[in-house]
Amino acid sequence: MLRKVIRAILWFLLFIIVAFAAFLAYQTFSEFKPPKELSFQVSAKADTIGDSLTITTWNLGYFGLGQDMDFFYEGGTMVRPTKAQNEKYTEACISRIKSFSKSDFIFLQEVDTSSGRSYLHNQLKQISAEMPSYSGYFAMNYNAWVPIPPVNPMGKVRAGQVTLSRAHPVSAKRVSFQSSYEWPMRLFQLKRCFLETRFITRNGKELVLINTHNSAFDDAAALRAKELNALKQLMLTEYQKGNYVIIGGDWNQNPPPYDSTKVLPIYKARMIRPGIPADFLPQGWSYAFDPLHTTNRYVDIPYTEGKTFSTLIDFFVLSPNIRLEEVSAIPTAFKESDHQPVRMKVILQ
Repeated sequence: MLRKVIRAILWFLLFIIVAFAAFLAYQTFSEFKPPKELSFQVSAKADTIGDSLTITTWNLGYFGLGQDMDFFYEGGTMVRPTKAQNEKYTEACISRIKSFSKSDFIFLQEVDTSSGRSYLHNQLKQISAEMPSYSGYFAMNYNAWVPIPPVNPMGKVRAGQVTLSRAHPVSAKRVSFQSSYEWPMRLFQLKRCFLETRFITRNGKELVLINTHNSAFDDAAALRAKELNALKQLMLTEYQKGNYVIIGGDWNQNPPPYDSTKVLPIYKARMIRPGIPADFLPQGWSYAFDPLHTTNRYVDIPYTEGKTFSTLIDFFVLSPNIRLEEVSAIPTAFKESDHQPVRMKVILQ
């Protein structure tokens, strides 16, 4: 009897090993491998933009990280919202995006197109339908099947970044950061990128807009350093050509001027270490952020004002030929997402 039990256990363990090896082999074979650059078809003749521009950036958290949520990957217990929560967050996020309608450009991150965590809804189509006066471009950065947690895996994820613009660009493309984890972890992680759109200005130069979503979590410091280096090379090259450069989005790092002690007392603010290096920006370049508000809350627990930690990781970088007129976070109490939007107005000089 004992031999039969041992034999059954060994066969079961062998089955688990073979099944896991087959799973890894399939994931490796079907791994998302985007090209270094992927250009998108521009839908119409490029428009000439004015000198005064308003831009809003927001990580909308795939309509799934509202104030009631925590997340297992960051110390919480929940994998996805309930259907009722998803419907509530979807309605709230769409309403919030529609409130950005006075912006010339809108940068969005964590937009799902077919993910189990958001019940396979195509959020890109939902957003596009509600914003018909904008041209939209989508760069996928997450295409994987996530096997954790084992008893209730996150499963299929298809997501990316979206740039909406009132004006038609002269070009739009997805550019890979070419920074990723080692195998096999990279099979289940994001393939980070930035979404570049270019617009013709009145003086014939180009406005280069970069919608970025850099690597997250403590174990990705080396990846973020590579991503910063790629952004720096791009922005310096474009500025030397006489172009205007704006980089915005979710950097997953604090900008050097950020001071967590200066934010409003409604937030339990925290610094991220390491932040962006103090010498990242050359002389004349500038950061644009609201020093009074945090933009990202921790999702280890549902959001509670004064109890949940938060920080500032959503902001813009401006080239020296762009003057900042105003910048402000849009305080939402993290009701719709684990991020708060940031809006700024600039003048091209």
